[in-house]
Amino acid sequence: MLLVSTEYNHRQQFNEHQSRELKAEGKDIIELAAGEPDFPTPSHIIEAAEEAMSRGETKYTDPDGTPALKQAVCDKFKRDNNLEYVTSQVTIGTGGKQVLYNALMATLNEGDEVIIPAPYWVSYPDMVLLAEGTPKIVECPLDKNFILKPQDLERAITPKTKWIILNSPSNPTGSGYTWDDMKKITDVLIRHPNIWVMTDDMYEHLVYDDFKFCTPAEVEPELYSRTLTVNGMSKAFCMTGWRIDMLPDQKI
Repeated sequence: MLLVSTEYNHRQQFNEHQSRELKAEGKDIIELAAGEPDFPTPSHIIEAAEEAMSRGETKYTDPDGTPALKQAVCDKFKRDNNLEYVTSQVTIGTGGKQVLYNALMATLNEGDEVIIPAPYWVSYPDMVLLAEGTPKIVECPLDKNFILKPQDLERAITPKTKWIILNSPSNPTGSGYTWDDMKKITDVLIRHPNIWVMTDDMYEHLVYDDFKFCTPAEVEPELYSRTLTVNGMSKAFCMTGWRIDMLPDQKI
């Protein structure tokens, strides 16, 4: 694991150093690490927050979210994704990164592998490494539309595989999995019952050209009991500084 981790860190540090050098030379560098919508937070959200604060709703809440908010999350998943959850299955966090990291820290043992399709959001491998896991990077090049193919997933699976992280639509590529794309991936995962599915659906509503979003547990109900579906408000409603995200899971 040390060799894999060291090679990854050296590569990442080189890329960041190269980016800083090019910026210093006045080059126009496009940042692909941070997802930041261009529009402001909608006014009705700001007004609702102001009204709540005026009512005195500024005190500590339950650590995993208020009952009303958790019920709203359940309603959202039923309405948008045809997924049934109860409030005891929902956790509210301070950001998608927090709930992803919490899940990895709670489940990974040293040497456990996490499959990460590349290109990927910059934080995935680091979070795996911090949890003493091993990132298993699977290249998904442009000629594959930056989509993980079932045969590549099958080759990446080993007896040490604990998780696969899926991100659709993707940061940074923007590519999304169609229902057919996702079904091919879930068909592979059905054959490997010891692998858990972590799906980062943060960009669910940022879709274009009649693209239809889907999420793994929706496509394959048999995966419901071993899928963590991470979603939130920061991207869809331009609330990146508000720090609220959600994670429904099977009841344990």
